[in-house]
Amino acid sequence: MNGHTLMEWAQQPQAVVGLTIAVAVLLLWNLAQAWRWGAFMRRWKQLMQHSEGGSLEHTLYETLRRVSVMEETLKAHGNHLQQLQSQTNTCLQRVGLVRYDAFPDMGGQQSFALAVLNEQGDGVVLSGIHSRHEMRVYAKPIQNRASSIGLSEEEQHALREASQFK
Repeated sequence: MNGHTLMEWAQQPQAVVGLTIAVAVLLLWNLAQAWRWGAFMRRWKQLMQHSEGGSLEHTLYETLRRVSVMEETLKAHGNHLQQLQSQTNTCLQRVGLVRYDAFPDMGGQQSFALAVLNEQGDGVVLSGIHSRHEMRVYAKPIQNRASSIGLSEEEQHALREASQFK
């Protein structure tokens, strides 16, 4: 199709009407797209504005910064918790107490054997022997739930109680 034939075709009334309709449809479609674009931009601006006046981008950055700070804090607390846990294993925390009458003529179970151990079973057994005229207290070291010094029946019972304590 050459330029002369194209000019003849463009001057026909059907072609002019068809092209006018096509331009009108494209114009309406363009106006609709411009309206949709404007509505999108209004929603976008609303989204980008935080309720307190700052931008959504700023809010997201601030939230990420806070999460990062919280992660660091959580890690520090985890390390501190591990340190405390290792310290509690060596703290005296298991207790066994036996009260008894050391002498047949004494009542009220004023004598006692007290075993205090840490998580590994190390600690001390304290014994208090009460008589009418005096009170004597003895301490015996405990390592791994045993003593190198002989233990009385009451002290052994207190040690068993402390060893079973959870």
